[in-house]
Amino acid sequence: MKNTATTSSKETPHPPFVLRLPVMFHDVDAAGTAYYPRLIDFCHCAFEALFNERIGPSYARVIGGGMGFPSVHFEIDFMKPIRHGDVIEIGVRVARVGRTSIGLEFEARRGRTVLFRAKNVVVVVNLKTMTARPLSARLRRRFLALQPKP
Repeated sequence: MKNTATTSSKETPHPPFVLRLPVMFHDVDAAGTAYYPRLIDFCHCAFEALFNERIGPSYARVIGGGMGFPSVHFEIDFMKPIRHGDVIEIGVRVARVGRTSIGLEFEARRGRTVLFRAKNVVVVVNLKTMTARPLSARLRRRFLALQPKP
């Protein structure tokens, strides 16, 4: 996987972080288009890459330390089919930072063509108890720094 960051676009504000992913044979269904659960996984991959490159420490280290970010809401709108062999770019931006949750927005493109848009809310939890916990001040500052300025 290759990660690239972008900051602007002439059409709509481009997300601040973009993950480039190839669509492999195991990502498609019998109809030859990307199987929708794989697209949700692609969004999570983009969130994890954003976390590793812009938030830190690594997502694996944070999870290993007992803090998790399970999804509590996910919605997606499909615009165009995604096929085996496509290379897509999934942009992710931090839309909202709450006390115990983070709102994320995704946009997938193949070149200039928008393929899907998605929204995800993750909740910060203690992985042992699976109860919500406040985002640490350090992580909060880093997530807030990625929110678009009004």
